[in-house]
Amino acid sequence: NIGLADILQFMQRYGKTIASFCAIGLACGLIVTLVLGTYTATVSLQNLSGIDIPNLKYLQSALPKLEQENQEKLGIKNDDDLRSEKFWEKSIKPVILIGKADGKDLLDPSSLKSAGSSIASLQFTAKGSSEALAEDRIGLLTKTFINGAAYISLRDLLRSYELKVIVAESNLSKKIGSAEVELAYVERRIQNLTALKGQFPGASSAALQVIDAKDSGAKYLPIPTQLVAANTDANNLKESLARYRDEESQLPIYTQFIDKARPLIDNGRKDSQLPLTLLELVNQIDKTTQVPAQKIAVEDIKIALTSIQTNKAFGLRQAGSVDVKLPPYLKNSAIGLGVGLFLGFLLALGLTLVRHYKITMGNKSKASPVSS
Repeated sequence: NIGLADILQFMQRYGKTIASFCAIGLACGLIVTLVLGTYTATVSLQNLSGIDIPNLKYLQSALPKLEQENQEKLGIKNDDDLRSEKFWEKSIKPVILIGKADGKDLLDPSSLKSAGSSIASLQFTAKGSSEALAEDRIGLLTKTFINGAAYISLRDLLRSYELKVIVAESNLSKKIGSAEVELAYVERRIQNLTALKGQFPGASSAALQVIDAKDSGAKYLPIPTQLVAANTDANNLKESLARYRDEESQLPIYTQFIDKARPLIDNGRKDSQLPLTLLELVNQIDKTTQVPAQKIAVEDIKIALTSIQTNKAFGLRQAGSVDVKLPPYLKNSAIGLGVGLFLGFLLALGLTLVRHYKITMGNKSKASPVSS
């Protein structure tokens, strides 16, 4: 049995050894913190641009790929962490004001769904070996996110216009062709009805009627009524054709913008003024455009670019100053102290067991009889 006297004797004999290990562990913890400890910088950006959860997830996935493209095409070597999707997931945390716990305060369940994806602010976190490096890192992180989000929006906008032109060219060509064929039939029908009315002057009365071949019920209509209906159909077809041709006339504007904007976007990955450059490009296109329908296409592009530039400039506003936390000196010191204490006790226990074993073996050798 181990009594109090044994414990006191143990501490008296190995107390200095255990204390030495504790001091060594404490010193190691402080040294590791001084050498490898990192400062943590955090900053919050107010989400005035309306970034929601799906859009944030898309950016966190697209930004690493964009950084890889930057390094490959521009030959610029930046922080490798910016190429990691996990880094962006850890470094950006959305702050949502309303969660599931607040659902009882909302009478409309659909409002909880919409509010649950609404981000009030984005919290960015970055680490550095010194306070200055941590602040520089958080500045690089926020700048890369804002510029990268704007660039991705511009690239997606250009791709949407490319798809729009391809789809619209095919659809409009088909619609215009069908409308022209239908209009030719309607105009021929008008000519036939007009000639028929001239041959039978009394056709204005309801007594003389002909069969409307287009009517599935084979009803009888007066010739004047059929003329009014045919002219109405012709006017509607002409109006539709005019709309289709106006839409078709807008496609060269989108194509012109795509051709001139593509090299700027491909080469302007690090151009912070790229949205303004593209806006100036659209203004030049606007000066050479006179057709009203094409003016609508120009305004559509201007509105999209202005929205991207506005979100870039004012969509994410810093809320407060950058907060920098010191390395965890106390935590690492406590860990070092605990490890030193454990190793000290382990060594003392081992020495005690060895000493006890030697004493036991010595007593056994003394107790055994000596052979003659």
